[in-house]
Amino acid sequence: MRVGARILKTAIALILALLVCQWFNLEPPIFAAIAATLSIQPTVYRTLKHLKEQMEANIIGAALGVTATYFLGAEPLIVGIVVMLVIMINLHLKLESSLVLSVLTVIAVMETSSGNYLYFASNRFLLTIVGIFSAALVNALFIPPHYERKLFKEISETGEKFSVLMRTLIHNEMEEKAFREEKEKIKKGFKNIEQLYDLYTEEVTKLRKVTYSSQKRRVILKQMITVLYKEMDMLRTFERHIYSSFKPGHHLFPLIQNQLEALTECHKNILMTYDGILKPREDWHLPIEVIEKNNLLLHEFMALYPEVKSTPQKEDDGQWRHLFPVVAEILEYANQLEHLNKLVHAFCHHQGEEE
Repeated sequence: MRVGARILKTAIALILALLVCQWFNLEPPIFAAIAATLSIQPTVYRTLKHLKEQMEANIIGAALGVTATYFLGAEPLIVGIVVMLVIMINLHLKLESSLVLSVLTVIAVMETSSGNYLYFASNRFLLTIVGIFSAALVNALFIPPHYERKLFKEISETGEKFSVLMRTLIHNEMEEKAFREEKEKIKKGFKNIEQLYDLYTEEVTKLRKVTYSSQKRRVILKQMITVLYKEMDMLRTFERHIYSSFKPGHHLFPLIQNQLEALTECHKNILMTYDGILKPREDWHLPIEVIEKNNLLLHEFMALYPEVKSTPQKEDDGQWRHLFPVVAEILEYANQLEHLNKLVHAFCHHQGEEE
């Protein structure tokens, strides 16, 4: 079982909130503990944004709770009506993420109407604030998130999975059921990649000065994701056309196999160059042998058209029609890789000049 940074930070925020309550004799500490647990966010920016929203929502909850109890009492019906009112106000002010703590504050300050009520209400409100600030402090200072590394790792692993699936598909080495299961796993991973990219964007643009390096990294990572989506499109196209209508005995089939293997290897090398494992090439173009194979594949494919047009029997078997989307996907994949290679090349050379 793996303990992630967010789990660890939640536990530390909880401990800190309980310790503060103990140091200042704030009772009962359960409200601070709950507030700390609910307030941990994935980024420092979201922590500060959440802190502001929580403060606003809790002030609304505390003010309505105190007012309602002072004038109307703290009967269950009154508490329920106030909670409904607080929820509606929070929704109107777009403070949906703070609803739980706002309602918690209302219930806490309306828990009793006996004795020194204002002192009791302010104590409960203070406990909630202690929890919120404990979470914000821990999230900002302890194990700061590094989403670039996580995002690049996810992109690299997904690209490797695509490479394996594509290789097994064009060589017809995997059972259809297993192939579809693996493809679905990759599709589900795209959601995590998009979320990591959004978190990374917040990390480098909201709280830091945007530099050339950070801006370039963000553009490169976005293009890496675009290449992954192109690989998914290519996988779907190949699955639909390669073995359903396109005969492996066709003379273009070896060209397609070799070019796909060359392009996936090129993709891997581009990622390794960005990661600093490989030295950047002299220019940003794809390797000359890859370009030549692209041109050969296009030439051989276009040469088929007059042959199909003049031979009705070949037109009937659908070979050229099913080859068209396959070749188009390969050429577009190469274009996207070349664009990624250009971005990585420019970035690496700029980094080298700075050093």
